[in-house]
Amino acid sequence: MRRLLSIGEVPARQVSTGGHDWPVATDEARALKLAINQSAFRSANERLRRAADSHRFRGEDRVPFLCECADENCREIVMLTIEDYEHIRAHPTWFLLVAGHEDESATHERIVDAEQGYAVVEKIGTAGEEAARLHERVTESG
Repeated sequence: MRRLLSIGEVPARQVSTGGHDWPVATDEARALKLAINQSAFRSANERLRRAADSHRFRGEDRVPFLCECADENCREIVMLTIEDYEHIRAHPTWFLLVAGHEDESATHERIVDAEQGYAVVEKIGTAGEEAARLHERVTESG
């Protein structure tokens, strides 16, 4: 039997992450979905980074990385040094975007940098928590 909503209560959606279904408000569900999508692009970039290592790229060499924006159909490339990529990746809630792909009105992210020909955004709130959870890297201490 379905529960009726009270007056003014926001309907929730189910979002599946990590094998769990979480009931969340619509804005929060969108933020979670975007964090999951963007994390998939980040995982692809981690594979590109490992390929650069296997081909003996140096830290100052520029490598093509995928835009990690919220558009799941985006396939644009950001040319970045490995050193700059490593700086971004050191923050589990940061994402690399082609310049102009950031969403200044988004409530689940903030622009960290947009001055280098590319943009870096930080996921915040629930989206930030999910992005950090999905981050592949293990720190030296862990």
